Amino acid sequence: MFKALRFFAYYGWKYDKLYVIEKILCQLTGALVPLAAALMPKLIIDELMNAGRPERLALYVGALAGYVFLSDAVSGFLNRDSFSHRLRVDAEFGLALHARQARADLATLEDPAYLDLRRKAEKFITCDYHGFGYLLDCALDIAGQAVSLAGLSAMVFALNGWLPPLFAALSALAALAELRAKKKAMAMYDGIVQAERGWSYYAGLFGDFRFGKEIRLNGIGAWLTARERRFCGAAIAGMKAQNDLYIRADVAGAACRFAQQGAAYALLCAAVLKGAVGIGDFAMLLAAITAMGAAIRRAMNSAVEIRAYDHYFDAVEDYLNTPARLREGPCRPLPAGQRRIEFRDVGFRYPGQEDWALRHVSLILEPGEKLAVVGENGAGKTTFVKLLTRLYDPTEGQILLDGVDIRTLDPDAYMGLFGTVFQDFRLFSFSLKDNVALGRDMTDAAAEALLRRAGLGGRLDSLPEGVHTFVNREFDEHGFEPSGGEAQKIALARALGREASVLVLDEPTAALDPKAEYEMYANLTELAAGRSAVFISHRLASARLCDRVAVFSKGRLVECGTHGALLSQGGVYAALYGMQAQFYDKE
Repeated sequence: MFKALRFFAYYGWKYDKLYVIEKILCQLTGALVPLAAALMPKLIIDELMNAGRPERLALYVGALAGYVFLSDAVSGFLNRDSFSHRLRVDAEFGLALHARQARADLATLEDPAYLDLRRKAEKFITCDYHGFGYLLDCALDIAGQAVSLAGLSAMVFALNGWLPPLFAALSALAALAELRAKKKAMAMYDGIVQAERGWSYYAGLFGDFRFGKEIRLNGIGAWLTARERRFCGAAIAGMKAQNDLYIRADVAGAACRFAQQGAAYALLCAAVLKGAVGIGDFAMLLAAITAMGAAIRRAMNSAVEIRAYDHYFDAVEDYLNTPARLREGPCRPLPAGQRRIEFRDVGFRYPGQEDWALRHVSLILEPGEKLAVVGENGAGKTTFVKLLTRLYDPTEGQILLDGVDIRTLDPDAYMGLFGTVFQDFRLFSFSLKDNVALGRDMTDAAAEALLRRAGLGGRLDSLPEGVHTFVNREFDEHGFEPSGGEAQKIALARALGREASVLVLDEPTAALDPKAEYEMYANLTELAAGRSAVFISHRLASARLCDRVAVFSKGRLVECGTHGALLSQGGVYAALYGMQAQFYDKE
């Protein structure tokens, strides 16, 4: 319970101290309102029943109305202003979290278990969409209600000493019932998480233009909605079971409140009938009893909320400490070498998988060498590149940069050696220039030169805003939607713009038309000038332009040599090349 409170108090104080201070002041201001609301009517009634002095009545009424006015005004300001500060704390926390995630291991972000963990953690952080810091508000609310209860209990104690502990006991029973219900409901949520993720996925498909053609041309709208229905049905069934628990807890709470009010009114009426309590005291005690019951319920409800969300706090700690194992080891600067990269008996298995994606791979990429990586789908080509660029570390073996194990090097500096274009590259809803520069200082002329070098010159000339034209129309209705080939050229310009020692192109011509493909291969030497290059392609004609060809099959490096040497061997490469060449050799 206290760990969760410390969590929100720590981040609230860290990012905006005024947020915490204003929340405390707001609770203290509101805590005295029930006391004034109970005491001042007694004074007014007693004055009316006795002397009825106008000046005293005016004083009491003015004091009560004035305090309520000031309390409402101050509380209103503090509530509104603290909400603005809460938003800032929430935003700063989110930014810090995103910075951590940007440094986290890619393998972690792809893990379904991590995705479930993230859902649970977000449920705690946002407190079921109540907003960041809701539990801190609950804790401060308990403190405020405690101040009110101290004064109200003193008033009620004068009527009957057993009433305050009776109220507390009945409220505790109601809170216990609600806490049990919340605990069971929270446990159920573990099973709802996956259903909600599936529901969100299918719901998002219909509004995502990337899937629009597939859905329409294949007529799968009904099929997808049926699948969505299964997930939403499971999620809704789980939520209904949770609500059933809450309903039973609400009934138990209502029964306890009935007992509270029944006992209090019975004692109060009996005291009036006996003449032990006057009309003014009756009004004061009636208001005090009502306010005390409300204060106890609020305090208990806040305590239940805090206790219930403890169920997710461990998930938050795991989430905030998302593994970044690539950065846990030594962090030496890059060696001052020629950028010779060696795979030494490297093997790799994806997390949670038993089969090896790569095994016993030994290969050297010499400085300035152009290497073609070929093989059938699933042969291990992309995994090889992920290891080369250190998106993953090998499960066994070593990868060496100029003789130094890359696991001992600064991972950011090592990754900075590569300019990459993967098959599943992404463009951002930024300007063309920002998509190329990605945060690096770059002039308009430099960005334009890179885009022209990548083959986008003709399209660029047709854009009125030039390199300042937005990609996509998410933020600018005048943005342009690039074709697959145009998008690939933008990604290529981005890779060329990095001061990288190694250029990595994964299927660089997959979305290009024949003319653009020819131009890229014709300019291959110029594009990779002064650096090493790794080309992954199913189109083996590109291999003829490279110094060597590495052939992968079933996770193994089965052949490596020049295009001519591999053809003369008559092995895997020769067979693959022959299958493609026959379609071009026939008339």
